[in-house]
Amino acid sequence: MKGWLIPLYFLLFSLFFTSCSSALPLPSCPHDQSAALTQFNNSFSVDSLCQSAKTISWKKGTNCCLWDGVKCDNEAGNVITLDLSFSCLIGPLHSNSTLFLLRHLRQLNLAGNHFNMSPIASQFGKLTSLTHLNISESGFEGKIPLAISYLSKLLSLDLSDNHGLIFEGHVFENIMKNLTQLRHLHLSNIDMSSVAPTSFINMSSYITTLILGDNGLQGKFPEDVFHFPYLQKFELFEIDNQLELKFPKTNWSGPLKSLQVSSPYLQQLPDSVGNLRSLEILDLGGGNLKGPIPASLGNLTQLEHLDLSHNNFDGPIPCSVFNFTQLQFLDLSKNKLVGSFPSKVSGLSQLSILRLHHNFLSGRVPSWFFTLPSLVELMLNSNKLNGNFELTKQSELSKLEVLSRSNNALSSFTSASNSNYSLPCLVSLELSSCNISEFPNFVRNLEGLYSLNLSYNRIHVIEADMFLKFKGLEVLDLSHNIPLSVGNNSEGQITEQENNWGSNLLTLDLSNNLLTALEYYPWKSIEVLELGSNLLEGPLLAPPPSTMVFLISNNRLNGEIPSSICNPESSNFIVFLDLSYNNLSGAISKCLGLRHLSILDLQMNKFYGNIPDFCVERNHKLQILNLNNNDFDGSLPKSLANCLGLEVLSLANNKINDTFPHWLGDLPRLQVLVLRSNYFHGQIAHSANESHFSTLQILCLSHNRFSGFLPTTYFRNLKAIDMSNNRFEGTIPEAVGNLISLEVLNLSHNHLTGHIPSSLGNLAALESLDLSCNKLVGEIPSELTDLNFLEVLNLSENQLVGPIPQGKQFNTFLNYSYVGNTDLCGFPVSKSCGRSDPPSAIFEEEEFDSAFGLDWKFVMMGCGCGLVFGFSAGYIMMTIRKPKWLAWMIQQAGNRVLRRFKKNR
Repeated sequence: MKGWLIPLYFLLFSLFFTSCSSALPLPSCPHDQSAALTQFNNSFSVDSLCQSAKTISWKKGTNCCLWDGVKCDNEAGNVITLDLSFSCLIGPLHSNSTLFLLRHLRQLNLAGNHFNMSPIASQFGKLTSLTHLNISESGFEGKIPLAISYLSKLLSLDLSDNHGLIFEGHVFENIMKNLTQLRHLHLSNIDMSSVAPTSFINMSSYITTLILGDNGLQGKFPEDVFHFPYLQKFELFEIDNQLELKFPKTNWSGPLKSLQVSSPYLQQLPDSVGNLRSLEILDLGGGNLKGPIPASLGNLTQLEHLDLSHNNFDGPIPCSVFNFTQLQFLDLSKNKLVGSFPSKVSGLSQLSILRLHHNFLSGRVPSWFFTLPSLVELMLNSNKLNGNFELTKQSELSKLEVLSRSNNALSSFTSASNSNYSLPCLVSLELSSCNISEFPNFVRNLEGLYSLNLSYNRIHVIEADMFLKFKGLEVLDLSHNIPLSVGNNSEGQITEQENNWGSNLLTLDLSNNLLTALEYYPWKSIEVLELGSNLLEGPLLAPPPSTMVFLISNNRLNGEIPSSICNPESSNFIVFLDLSYNNLSGAISKCLGLRHLSILDLQMNKFYGNIPDFCVERNHKLQILNLNNNDFDGSLPKSLANCLGLEVLSLANNKINDTFPHWLGDLPRLQVLVLRSNYFHGQIAHSANESHFSTLQILCLSHNRFSGFLPTTYFRNLKAIDMSNNRFEGTIPEAVGNLISLEVLNLSHNHLTGHIPSSLGNLAALESLDLSCNKLVGEIPSELTDLNFLEVLNLSENQLVGPIPQGKQFNTFLNYSYVGNTDLCGFPVSKSCGRSDPPSAIFEEEEFDSAFGLDWKFVMMGCGCGLVFGFSAGYIMMTIRKPKWLAWMIQQAGNRVLRRFKKNR
């Protein structure tokens, strides 16, 4: 009977002790530590409007243990935790900061501040009691100090998203060897290009979380990392690097709960992934995975999130995927999957996101799709699905918010019987390329729509009053249709009378239609307005002041750019302005140096005068400036050196008269420089600064009046060089052979002499080589036969002699590659080696014309006459096939701007 009293007494004693302990007064913060915190805070400026600024509440003379973000121990009152994450601290963090006097600190979080590109002070190494250090996303730069290795008690280290930080190889190795207790390591978006991936083997065996991404790692990532006994979370996102990554094919098991990897070098998902029975998140989207999806995925019964999108998986979807009972997110989009859906499933009751778009799936959409109780998003677009889309059962999708069934052969939703069915929560509907010929009846009931896409259909009549009931509609795409008003190959106008619809629209696409006039913009809140590729005539009408993206290229507009486009209320917003391919004229106002302008495309117009100062002050906003094919003259404004974010500068086919703008070499992001067909002149002086033009990848100087010797110290990372049709002289520098990334080299139509350097054989990536119409002598180097990717070779009209090298790509070149070199012999010219007979001067005219056309395709690759990029409706058109990376880069720049205002609204 009394036995139960002992645990009761113990419980009462514990409760008494706890209540007494909680009643004890908080310790007082030592004066020296309070002073150190105060002085640390005073060394920064703080945005008073920042809602998360913790130090604003700090008051001198009060107990610092009560300050926001500060925690003290319960005995001596020493400051042991300082969490000032996202506190809007602005200013440098110096090595003599009083922060480093807080020697009792165990946890320090300074993430999300801006320390003005300060280096990480070695004094961090004096905080030897630290177990948690987070200085991510705080504007640090420079080399990570070896002193971090002194923090031997660290359990968690986060240095991520400091894009200027550099991890040297030996420093990383030492830190990994010394931090033997480390559990969490986050290093994404810092420079680790000099770190050997094998160094990760030396990590603490207790590591549970490893997050990497865009680090510039090169070489083979060790498979052993995946066998670390406590590893629960592994993330690696690498877009453009040389890191080779493979998953273990055997003996792969462990406590992994989250595996998120995106790498172009990841090509196979082995069956062994099915052994990771604890996996809850498997995200391998954006890689290069091939083959069928492993059936062993069915073993991962704990999966909540499965993303295999943006890969090259083929074959059918394993049936087991549709039987997961815990799955909430499934994305298999943008693969090459085929086959039909199973008629019945036993899982997916928790599924809220289902993305299967952009595959080759066929057959009917089974009825179980419309009975998934938790489904919020259904993306089936761009497949080969057919049959009826059973709208009569869709009302069971009571939570559905996003539906896309575009680009299939499904029923067209035009039956009058469909008008009674509605999806009460639907906010986004995509019916693009659905062969719809009239406005769908059931859409009229979707009054809660936020986004509607009816592009690429055959809708004959779209009336403005159809949209009056959609009070919340913000995104509308009516491009590529055949209505009689409003848009989509329209033959009508938008008049001032149509001023009551779309008042809440933020994004509107009426591009690729037959609109002829715009009297008025009725959309007062519009942010993205796409009107390109219509038949609009007359003067340009300035967009509403709220506009951020304005695309109106490929029309018949004339006159000057209206001054109202530069109104103060408007100039604060425009970031993407495309007026290309019109008949606009006049001088360009300085006001086009808009505060937030990121992309400006004015090509193919009739603008004249001096190029204005687009960057009067230093800023990182302007990324792409395209002024091709106008009548600009004068010199190049030096203010362009202030455009620190500039990636593409294209000024081809104007009348600019200046010397080579070497001062552009300091721009840290410049990748494309096109000066073709102007009046640039003089010599290109050598530079002693090795960092000049270090990011440049395409250089086009053709059809100018440059003279002197070819430069040898610029342009280390170039992929395309076109210096043709100038007055360069002297020999081709041997140093050109060091440009190992070069894909296109055109030095034709100059006054170059001497031999073709054998070092050109080192250009393993070279696809086009044009040295024609110079005064080159000697034999063709046999080393050129090592160029396995060479598709075009033009050595014509020189003074070359001797046998033409044979083998590999050289066996594919025809006579036109060597025309005008009378002393060359061997295939393919008619003169045999060892004979004195003169070569035949006869060649097929068609053959020469064909070659000329082919050569010019590659000249255009090097930004010759055809580097024409125009922006329209989320894609960038190139008049050429290559280089693909350039088209991709320009497209991504445009898409980044569009996504900012389309997806996040």
